[in-house]
Amino acid sequence: MKRMPWIMIACLLLFNACHKANETGAINLHIDYSINGSSLVCDTVCYVNEAGNRFMINEIQWFISNIKLQDDHGDRITFRDENNIFYIDTDLPGTHLLHSKNLPARHYCVISFTFGLDETDNYSGHFTNPPESNMFWPDPLGGGYHYMKLNGKWLNDDDHLVPVNIHLGVGQNETLTEFYPNHFTVNLPIDLEVRSDQQAEAKLIMIIDNWFRNPNLYDFNTDGTSIMQNQAAQAKLRENGADVFSIQNPDNMKSLSDISKQIMKMAAPKPHFMTWENFKKTLSEIKENL
Repeated sequence: MKRMPWIMIACLLLFNACHKANETGAINLHIDYSINGSSLVCDTVCYVNEAGNRFMINEIQWFISNIKLQDDHGDRITFRDENNIFYIDTDLPGTHLLHSKNLPARHYCVISFTFGLDETDNYSGHFTNPPESNMFWPDPLGGGYHYMKLNGKWLNDDDHLVPVNIHLGVGQNETLTEFYPNHFTVNLPIDLEVRSDQQAEAKLIMIIDNWFRNPNLYDFNTDGTSIMQNQAAQAKLRENGADVFSIQNPDNMKSLSDISKQIMKMAAPKPHFMTWENFKKTLSEIKENL
């Protein structure tokens, strides 16, 4: 009889442990872009890369796949069990949010993904409907799909505005007898807590200017701006892709615009708001609430 309480306690502990193990939450992964330290502005010749090329960006279309999250114990969790391939397009706001549910509730410290599509996913006919199907890569050039189309224009040495088509995909040799995958894996530190029945937020940022600077200086004059059959140029960009992406953790996700609005909202009732003391006090209150 005296053993019964201990058996009951053990059962309760086991039940709680199982229940905790089955707790799940969701993640919203927001997609954003940065160039020269600011948000992307399309359709305006306002950018200069490291090589001195003046250019504009009209659109960026790309694939991200095989997203995984690593917890503090080293366990890797698939972002989405089915259809872990995402098409992202600057012109389609609906593609700027990647959502996953039923993720184990725990702390995650690394996020990884494939830029583009690996050999398992990159085969002709995989996508039958646009916009994904519009990313097809010609079969004679290796088939499958573009990893990215970065389209725009640049002012050449004659001050003529000419197309920029930075298209990444399968590379090939000059005789089209050998093909080279140019996808790559990205691993980024993240400080993300997924809580039971709650939705965590994070932001994945493409730092566009890094495509053209490190470790390889990319010059539109010498490296080209139409590169589907230029493996040397694609290899340069693949190597430069190592630091193109960054993660903004939830604590830092508020934009300057959001913070400005919050400042005005919190300060509105205060008399003589635009004094230094009131401004510092309001900023301190916002910091406590972030």
